[in-house]
Amino acid sequence: MHVKRFVSLLLTIITIGVADNSALMSSLKQEMLRVDKEKNKLESDALQYDWVKQIIGAYSTTKTDQIGTTQGIDTFSIVLEQPIFRSGGIYYAIKYANANRAFLELKTKIDEQTLLKEIIASLIDLKKVDLLIQKQAYLIANAKIDIERKREQYEHGVLDSSFLDQALLSHNALQKAMIDLQSNRYASLMAFSNLSDSDYITLQPPLFMLMDAKQYLEASLLVAQQKSQIERSEYLKNMTIASYLPTLSVVAGYYDTNNDLYGRGSNNYKNYGLKVSMPLFDINLAKNIEIKRLEYLKAQLQAKDIERSEENFYQMQVNNVHLLEQKIVLAEADVKAYDALMLLTKDAYSAGEKTIYDVDTLTNSLRAIMLDKAIFELDIQKLLVELYARMNGEL
Repeated sequence: MHVKRFVSLLLTIITIGVADNSALMSSLKQEMLRVDKEKNKLESDALQYDWVKQIIGAYSTTKTDQIGTTQGIDTFSIVLEQPIFRSGGIYYAIKYANANRAFLELKTKIDEQTLLKEIIASLIDLKKVDLLIQKQAYLIANAKIDIERKREQYEHGVLDSSFLDQALLSHNALQKAMIDLQSNRYASLMAFSNLSDSDYITLQPPLFMLMDAKQYLEASLLVAQQKSQIERSEYLKNMTIASYLPTLSVVAGYYDTNNDLYGRGSNNYKNYGLKVSMPLFDINLAKNIEIKRLEYLKAQLQAKDIERSEENFYQMQVNNVHLLEQKIVLAEADVKAYDALMLLTKDAYSAGEKTIYDVDTLTNSLRAIMLDKAIFELDIQKLLVELYARMNGEL
């Protein structure tokens, strides 16, 4: 990429920048992301201690109407049954919770960068449509000059009316295209306003440079997320296997009974001990384990598929960038050609060999071509933001 040309040109388009990209988001979007992050954190914390069982407290009261006498039993109890060994199940549950935390953090990061990408892309679209409107104004100005020329030529009998008619139609078509551009600008402005509280006029999109394929793949959020999914699937498979193996639990209970049946009165006691348990028969045991094994295998295959997809996406964006760079080179050549032609035309005008129409037409054409270069540069930036949005920590 022609970096020096790119930087100097883009800085002439937009002068005021933003240091922190997250500041581009509207306050509502920022708050929604904050809530998502907090929710994911709490869910991950809860999952990490999900193997710790509840201590159950209960109170019951019953009445017995017998032989004309109403008597009651009140019972209060506290019961605990806490597994302390699950043939590795507790270890894998904790590991699964940590892997799930990493997966959710990556998901939130992808959501955040996708939002930033949409904001920056909308900002680039606005800058681009402003340039297109400027270019269209130069084209309309040339169309007006062409009308004046042909009107004079028609009045002097040099051209017939069909040439003037075509000039008028071309001018009208350009004006209609300008209305369409203004409509597109408003739509882009509304899209940006939905995502950001900032005034786009005062903002400069971040400047992105093309990275190599290795750098891109190493930072790919989608690849990292799928690797985290592999870990989740592996630990979930191991948890499923462990659920069919012996479990050692601590059991304890406290009971307080108030029984006025036959005048017995109150009674309280406690118990505690160890409990070993395991499923003796489950018709779906083999199927459940095989399902988790296949999910783990699928996650591994998806990781390879995503990595290949990311490689292809990178190559596609790079190819499109190179094509736009070729257009920039052509536009630069056109600028040089028009510059040379402009000098000749001005000299000819000074000598009375050309009209002011010739000078003005070339001036407008040159300005329009110079805007083409800037538009292509913005198109490159929009391609690059698609890459950076998929890289960890780049937006």
